[in-house]
Amino acid sequence: MVKVVCIGAGRLAQQLMPALEEAGCHIMQVYNRTPQAAEALAEKLKGSSYTADLESITREADLYFFTVSDDAITLLSSQIFTLLPEDAIGVHCSGSLGLDVLPFARKAGFYPLQSFSANHEVSWRWIPLIITTLDEDIWEFLDTIAGQLSTSVYRMTEVQKSNLHIAAVFANNFSNHMLTLAESICNEHQLPFEILKPLILETFSKAILSGPQESQTGPAVRGDEKTILKHLALLDHHPQLRNVYRVVTENIRENLK
Repeated sequence: MVKVVCIGAGRLAQQLMPALEEAGCHIMQVYNRTPQAAEALAEKLKGSSYTADLESITREADLYFFTVSDDAITLLSSQIFTLLPEDAIGVHCSGSLGLDVLPFARKAGFYPLQSFSANHEVSWRWIPLIITTLDEDIWEFLDTIAGQLSTSVYRMTEVQKSNLHIAAVFANNFSNHMLTLAESICNEHQLPFEILKPLILETFSKAILSGPQESQTGPAVRGDEKTILKHLALLDHHPQLRNVYRVVTENIRENLK
């Protein structure tokens, strides 16, 4: 049985560790600087201990998963690395960081391409898992574990993963922000955001089924200059929104060429 130590007890850890346990791993220990968070996660797992003391992290695990924020990985991994055996394997789950942030000689990236939120369970079977490592034996090791979690496991270079992360920000974070802006416009004019939900569902369904470029509609595609100018005029009192509308409209036109 693969023995795992979880470093961090945030949103990702709360979902990844139970999934790894179901895949046959033993989560030996959870570390978090806030002991209450470490204890809460450990209680969800079978036979898992917890600690808020770096010196108390067990040296007996096969994998040390860093599920903390990107900003915390470098410092935390360097502190923990000095406490572990030389052959310990460090694994981070960042989509944007390379392997160089880990001081371990044996290391890997294990990036779930999904957005994780509190109180919203994900289905791991359909989440793409991206593995980056220079070691063939670590790749085979993690590939076996990942295959128990998901039907979509990929090995990528760090450059490929970084560009995938950019694409994910556009697809997830930026698209969600556009919905936030749409909701703010509705709220300002006493319009129910719910009225847009069928359109939103249809938009994303078509993008998935037919491809986003093939599914693009709207005044920019039609060359409807009158509508575009009318919209820009209506947004005069919101210069930031007006600029977003203008830039995105120009970009859609460029992509049509």
